[in-house]
Amino acid sequence: RAPARAMPGLLLLSWNVASWPTALRCIDSHHSGLGAWLARHRADVVALQEVKATAERLEADAAASCKHLEGWEAFWAPCRDGRKGKAGFNGVATLCRAGLVRRADRAPLRDADLDAEGRCLATDHGTFVLFNTYAPSGGATSPGRRMRFLRALRAAMQRERAAGKNVVLCGDLNVSRRAADVAPGWALLPLEDVWGSPRAPGL
Repeated sequence: RAPARAMPGLLLLSWNVASWPTALRCIDSHHSGLGAWLARHRADVVALQEVKATAERLEADAAASCKHLEGWEAFWAPCRDGRKGKAGFNGVATLCRAGLVRRADRAPLRDADLDAEGRCLATDHGTFVLFNTYAPSGGATSPGRRMRFLRALRAAMQRERAAGKNVVLCGDLNVSRRAADVAPGWALLPLEDVWGSPRAPGL
């Protein structure tokens, strides 16, 4: 690809849409289409999480996949987990103004099992690499698998830094900094309770 264009200032939006097809219908209804919505928000990059769209759906639906959105490029990491009931879950996408992306990687974790879940998409913007992430939640995923994902994400970001890149992490990390940030009826689980020690090696 040609070098990404210079970016003196860039507006990045991150949004857990909890179903892109549903969100797109709402955008069409209230904003006369995705193009008008993007123009209104003056975004340069839009990171979407939990898109809940299969690869087949995106291939067949040009509107949902944003294939013909003038002046924009769309990069997708849909869930490709073949286990029963997983199709159409998770998924992330990054929409960018044309010319802002040098490369995109829908399997940046270097773990085929984790990458198949469609939870992380890396886009190289020249001066930095953006990691658009939808991390596993504590309720639906075992603590061990959740920490495996976070370790793999950290390693992926460290590889980019080692290559001289700045790194931007955005998305839905399903992490709460304080007990006050947790919704009523949920509990904040300290890492000490997960690992049985104040600090686990490699975190």
